[in-house]
Amino acid sequence: MSEQERSRLYAWFCDQADEPLAEYVMSCLAPAPLADIATRADVRDLAIKIDALVAQREADRKAAAAQRDADRKETAALLATKFDALAAQRDADRQEAAVQRDADRQEAAVQRAADLRTARHRHYWAVGIMTTLFGANMAVVLGALLNAASRVAA
Repeated sequence: MSEQERSRLYAWFCDQADEPLAEYVMSCLAPAPLADIATRADVRDLAIKIDALVAQREADRKAAAAQRDADRKETAALLATKFDALAAQRDADRQEAAVQRDADRQEAAVQRAADLRTARHRHYWAVGIMTTLFGANMAVVLGALLNAASRVAA
């Protein structure tokens, strides 16, 4: 029944009887069409649907939380594996660097020994040259002195 029809019916009851009786009769009538009024069964069905939706959302939430936990564990395992691989690589690099340092030190020691031998040879060569030049100069000077002395004596 529409609102206009309800108003007309109320006015008719007021004309036929007194106003309190009209209000009582109108309160006994449904304010909307009976097909639009929810029944207890409708409310019960709706409550069951709501409970099912709430349960489904709770199950979805728990499943999402479980998936997040699984993802976190998987990520942690992958990171641990990666960190272990990086640590192993770092240790291998350190060992390789230590071997290379030892090889470089040995090569430097060999080079220093060769440089020392070369320096000694050059030193002895220079001393030999200086001694030879000194001897030659002394021979010249002594020869000149002897020559001068023999001229003075003669």
